[in-house]
Amino acid sequence: MDGNLSLLKTKIENALINTIKKAITKAPDEIIQILKKTLSNEESKMAKSQLNLILDNFKYAAEKEIPMCQDTGVLNFYIELGSKFPFISNYDDIIKNAIKRATELIPLRGNSVDPITNKNPENNLGLNYPPIYLNILNNEDTLKITILPKGGGAENISKLFMLKPSNGLDIFQNKIIDVIKKAGGMPCPPIILGIGIGGDASLCMYLAKKALLRPLNSRNYRDDIAKIELELLEKINQLDIGTMGLGGRITCLDVHIEVAMRHPASFPVGLIVQCYSHRYASFRMNKKGEIINET
Repeated sequence: MDGNLSLLKTKIENALINTIKKAITKAPDEIIQILKKTLSNEESKMAKSQLNLILDNFKYAAEKEIPMCQDTGVLNFYIELGSKFPFISNYDDIIKNAIKRATELIPLRGNSVDPITNKNPENNLGLNYPPIYLNILNNEDTLKITILPKGGGAENISKLFMLKPSNGLDIFQNKIIDVIKKAGGMPCPPIILGIGIGGDASLCMYLAKKALLRPLNSRNYRDDIAKIELELLEKINQLDIGTMGLGGRITCLDVHIEVAMRHPASFPVGLIVQCYSHRYASFRMNKKGEIINET
């Protein structure tokens, strides 16, 4: 069994490297399609020019298998581990080995900096890094890992709002719109917004980032939340910020909201901003180490 586990670990590590490379070098089809649709609906010549450059860049990166953006981001890992999948105790080591190898092979820019010493090991590793999120799925026998590289420019616009329960629901949309309006072209629009409402300060931010993994143009299953998503999307696209902040009809490609129960005295809202270069990739593996699905 030890030999089988060792082989399985190797297969997971290799799958991670391939998935990191895919996430960094190949824009998801849904992003390409929605940007093409944005291009066809756009009226601003400047916005059209920028959108064409973005699409050309995506095509060149995929053909040459090189990063589509010089900022290869912070690699966020979302693990969905089936309770019946073989028990492996050191996923952290497997992920870190994959990152170290991928940093050299792809290559990735070194994006891990000690906040106190400012030292950069240039391998995208370090203390409490990278972000890894684990979800155990009962009665499942597969392993799914999704990788979300998150660039610094858009991440810098993200916010946590600790609002009052008495008026939080009424004012949070205006708070978010004000942030996006002031940011202008800084997050490299057209952007995607992930929003978490409820929970506590950490949970709402987690939900906001996880919301980015939903397919574009998908609505929350609750009608009242879906309505808010569409309202925010419409309001933000009336700001005339446009592609790369140069004006135009489309500033935001989509808004995704996830909700959790909150404390009676708190109304936390988390905002995570994603740039046009919405990069992600995933794989699902069975107990034999075979890839059964990739996105």
